[in-house]
Amino acid sequence: MTQQSKMWSELVTRFIRTREMRSQLRAVVPILLLLMFLSPVSSAVPGEIYKWKDKNGNIVFSDTPPPPGVDAEIKEFKEDKTERPRAKENLPRAKENPQKPKSEVLKEKRSYGDIQVIMYMTSWCPYCVKARNYLHSLDVHLIEYNIERDKDRKEEMLSKSGGSTGVPLIDVEGTIIRGYNPDALKAAVERRRGL
Repeated sequence: MTQQSKMWSELVTRFIRTREMRSQLRAVVPILLLLMFLSPVSSAVPGEIYKWKDKNGNIVFSDTPPPPGVDAEIKEFKEDKTERPRAKENLPRAKENPQKPKSEVLKEKRSYGDIQVIMYMTSWCPYCVKARNYLHSLDVHLIEYNIERDKDRKEEMLSKSGGSTGVPLIDVEGTIIRGYNPDALKAAVERRRGL
């Protein structure tokens, strides 16, 4: 076999392989696209939140389990971004609660600016930035401590977190939240507003 015929033979073989691959891809691509469109897509993210008291008596909310030996309450949730108005029959009525004084029923909530929130953070943490932006959107009184620059604040954070070094660690007037969790932050701030 001459050099030229070997070259032609190689080219023909490559052409045939390339053509076979194209036909196989043509068969596979529609199947993949069909599977993508038929697969269930959900924006809701299921998860668990752990709630427990640390050794200092602080209430801690976290998406990671507590230290070993600590009893925790586990709350499972499915994120639902839809806000629904409450039905009229579910709204509290002053007449239905005769034991509460009228002044307590009409008590105003504290303003967001009166709620003090301490966040222990680092400069490189993207979740700290998200938490900062979210807390600023709530207009709370936010105090930030960079634990890499202030070792005393790092020790303070460690005592509040039960020894965990994860950031951000957020203290909403005694309610401790580990990590960035907007639902837990909003709930803690609203609880403090109602006091």
